[in-house]
Amino acid sequence: MKQSIWDCHISNKEKHVLQAINKVKFLSLSNFKALIKELSPKKAVLGGGEPTLDKKLLDIICLLNDFDVESHLLTNGFILNREFIKSLEDAGLSSICVSIKAYDEFLHQFYTGKPNKPVLDNFRLLNESKIKLMAESVLIPGLIEQDEIEKIAKFIAEVNPHIPYRIDGFIPINNTPWKAPSSKEVVNASKLAKKYLKNVHFIHGKTKIKGKAINVYPKLKGMKNEL
Repeated sequence: MKQSIWDCHISNKEKHVLQAINKVKFLSLSNFKALIKELSPKKAVLGGGEPTLDKKLLDIICLLNDFDVESHLLTNGFILNREFIKSLEDAGLSSICVSIKAYDEFLHQFYTGKPNKPVLDNFRLLNESKIKLMAESVLIPGLIEQDEIEKIAKFIAEVNPHIPYRIDGFIPINNTPWKAPSSKEVVNASKLAKKYLKNVHFIHGKTKIKGKAINVYPKLKGMKNEL
């Protein structure tokens, strides 16, 4: 399921313009530093694709830390290990959210093409670190059902029942065969998770998101990048 690299919360007009761009020049660390100076953010969420594959990730976290910007990492947790986690700690990472796709090994292999054992093992390691740990899963009717969410919640509780867990209602993309769950289905999945965990929340298609996503890079011709 290949997704767009652009944030799903920006306007359709902006996404249309961005999707027409054939090649995006990556920011250098100095350019990124200038952007942070300009924006003066309080928090930065490092996600999109798989950020742990970025060779500059630790440098980016250190740079954000230098500007007192809280850094929050969204990851599938697959390539983490004890040494990598220690490096993230030393760089000053504030929190990490691991997307646990499935607890069932067959489902995880089908969904991601990878086994889930490294993810589960690394999740346990993260619980031993100083980095604030969170987890999330996507409820996908016909694939990742409510009973699978319950299995994931039970696993998290065995690690630490106080780890915050978020359940996301699936948003259909690129003509995938799965539909979005109803709000009732998401709520019911959260009730199952709450049997094991102390801190469960959820979002679905009708959830009102506070704030607004704004594109700041690349600059779009003919459109004002408002801050």
